[in-house]
Parts: sequence; C-alpha cells; structure tokens
Amino acid sequence: MAIPTRAEVNDILLSRLAGEPGFREKLLANPRSAISDAIGVQLPEAVHVEVHEESLTHVHLVIPAVQAKGEIADGDLELVAGGGTCWQDGAATCSRP
Repeated sequence: MAIPTRAEVNDILLSRLAGEPGFREKLLANPRSAISDAIGVQLPEAVHVEVHEESLTHVHLVIPAVQAKGEIADGDLELVAGGGTCWQDGAATCSRP
C-alpha cells in the first residue's frame, strides 16, 4: 500500500469517525496509535500528534508554519516537498539537515 497524503489521511480519519463507533474515543485517547492503525503506517517518534475536538462554540484553525517573512523555512520545505510529509518516504524521523 502506498503511503497516503495528508489529504488522504484526513479522508480516512473522517470516514472512520463517521462509520465506526468508538473510533473517536480511540483517536482522542491515543492519536498516534489510532492514526497508525487507520493508515497502515507507523508514525515516527519525531512526529507529534494532537487531536482537538471542535464544538459549536470552540473552533480550531490550523495554519501552516511560516517564518516571520511569510516564507517556509528551508528545512521545513524539504520535509514537505512534493506535497507530502516527512514520514512519507519511510524515514524513521523528521530530523532537519
């Protein structure tokens, strides 16, 4: 199985949330394990995962990491080059050069 893109991971997780009772609780309790199981890829320890549950009155907005100039740092750009993530190449870590 090919390693899914970030968008594919989101789709997989949303599908599991909609169709599997108990997946939400598993995702909230142990996000690393739940995501790894869902996508079939072990996440490297360097990848930190946080799950935030929204409500009608508490909305979460995720913005891309950028430097003050509005540019992505060279090290970060290398990690996501090609639209993927640092763990797509099967690397054990997401260390920067």
